[in-house]
Amino acid sequence: MSPPSPPRSEFELIDAFLKPFGGGEGVGSDCAQVAVSSGMQLVATTDAVVQGVHFTLPRFSPEDVGWKALAVNLSDLAAAGARPRWFLCALGVPPRTARIAPRIARGMAQLAKKSGCKLVGGNVTQASEWSITITALGEARRPLTRFRARPGDALVVAGKLGDAAAPGAPKAQRRPVPLIDEGLRAASLASASIDVSDGFVQDLGHLCDASRVGAVVECSALPLGPVARSLPHGMELALAGGEDYALIWSVPRRKLAALQRVVKCVEVGRITRERGIQLTDLGVPRPLPARRGFDHLR
Repeated sequence: MSPPSPPRSEFELIDAFLKPFGGGEGVGSDCAQVAVSSGMQLVATTDAVVQGVHFTLPRFSPEDVGWKALAVNLSDLAAAGARPRWFLCALGVPPRTARIAPRIARGMAQLAKKSGCKLVGGNVTQASEWSITITALGEARRPLTRFRARPGDALVVAGKLGDAAAPGAPKAQRRPVPLIDEGLRAASLASASIDVSDGFVQDLGHLCDASRVGAVVECSALPLGPVARSLPHGMELALAGGEDYALIWSVPRRKLAALQRVVKCVEVGRITRERGIQLTDLGVPRPLPARRGFDHLR
């Protein structure tokens, strides 16, 4: 089978990109109109995946790129306890590989269908490398934030840590699964929340800083992924590897049992009044990793 011919214009590329989504109201207009359900708040997030930073070709298939671009945004909605409803997609397209746009769309459409959200708009511009920027919109009755953790709260993790940074687990990095159902079930029980995109220690630090608290983490309780667990440096990958898209919650102690009944999660520590993050391993103090997570400017 011969490879598809490159699109002859921006508009031909847009038509090819939209086919996997089946069209839809709002696509093709300058602005989309959406209606939030009664009693709900609109929750919005935006994130980008960039060639050479978040993915390389051909290590990632075009379908992987499309899936991941949407997944990292849906993970933010999951952390907010929000149900995904709509998203917009802005493409930076290098003309030399523009022919892969429909395949990127196919991967994105697979996750959109699975997650129940619809493409309602976007943009295309020429670029030197591929970039896919998503703005995802969801709704929640009481969105979770990073700001309400309190001393005495349990520190809880849903999902697995470390595999996305492990050499032997490329699928964890190429096809992350946003924990949408888990986020929805935790929304009325957790006090604060964040997803693990840049590294467990770094992202927990963001939650603690926002809430003006600290945390003690028992490393032996962390839910390492199967590949990270098999590696001698698996704990370092779990603490600082990033791109796991697990969820971290602070949960009032009185609500912990209720959360564990409805979500598969593990208690890994507690929120403290004293600022900063302290690590222990079977109760023995453990130093923080030298590298605590990913920083785009370092």
